[in-house]
Amino acid sequence: MGSLMSMFFFIYTIAILCVCLSTASISLSAFVVSHRIKYLPQTTFFIAYFIELASIFAGEWAIQNIGQINYDNYYAIDNPAFRIIIGAIVLVCFWLIVFDIIDEKSPWAVAVPATVLVISQTLILILMPYGPLRQWLFYGMRQVSLIGCLVYGLVKCKRSEDDVLHKRMLKRKRQILLLIVLIVLIVVEDTVVILVAPIPSGDNDFAGVFLSSRSVSENLMMCCIAATVIHQTVKDLALRFNEPPEIVNDAERDSNLLNHIENRLPRYAAEHSLSKREREILAFAMEGKTNREIATELFLAEGTVKTHLHNIMKKCETPNREELRKDFWAS
Repeated sequence: MGSLMSMFFFIYTIAILCVCLSTASISLSAFVVSHRIKYLPQTTFFIAYFIELASIFAGEWAIQNIGQINYDNYYAIDNPAFRIIIGAIVLVCFWLIVFDIIDEKSPWAVAVPATVLVISQTLILILMPYGPLRQWLFYGMRQVSLIGCLVYGLVKCKRSEDDVLHKRMLKRKRQILLLIVLIVLIVVEDTVVILVAPIPSGDNDFAGVFLSSRSVSENLMMCCIAATVIHQTVKDLALRFNEPPEIVNDAERDSNLLNHIENRLPRYAAEHSLSKREREILAFAMEGKTNREIATELFLAEGTVKTHLHNIMKKCETPNREELRKDFWAS
């Protein structure tokens, strides 16, 4: 039975590692195609998680060849400097992904919590005696950081008067709730495995597996994030390949608004079968430009713009510009 369990964890770990590499590859491809910076944190997130999980995996297989798991190594944090750095990288990337949604641009918003995480984990290693509580607190700081990031995003959204931001966050409500549930599960699993459950003995089915360093709930959270990233990124790549969006950049325009319009426009246009010219006019309309301003931008007659907008609203089944705007941002 023990050998079967070892084989299960071998296949399980290989599968998780493949998910990490596949998602990182897709995100990197999206960056190469679109040159959008938002794909880089996603790529780095999964590469860093791959490296950390691979190091745990290697440690388990090494111990099977040179000894057995006992109190002296079960609660150990091997290569603590590596663990702190790789954990900080994973979490900084997670924060950057969330901050891209809420348009947080301040470097302090990432630097401060990352520094707090590194310092707190270092102090735990230095000041606390070896044992399960030390390991539980060390890994628990990650979950504190994740919850802190989500709370920060929700508070900023609640305080903001930006209707677009509210609609974007509302659209991700289920994803945020799922993340919170999974983070709670991680804490529960760590508590049971590290603080409550005994160390696997030599005749135990889990012998040879560092359960205290692993987290099935964390792996599940990573897979959920991967599924969301792959689904979104593959759709973006497909739409950009079929008809790349053409939004004219201008230094005076709101870059955040342009980014969000560009992200949503290909899918929305494809769902409503908008022509290339209609897409261009819709993009300007979502920026809040008047018919005259759009006509000037595209060197068209104002009546032509009005006709295109009428056709757009007809295809999108919206009676006026305001309803079109609401439908666009709720898509």
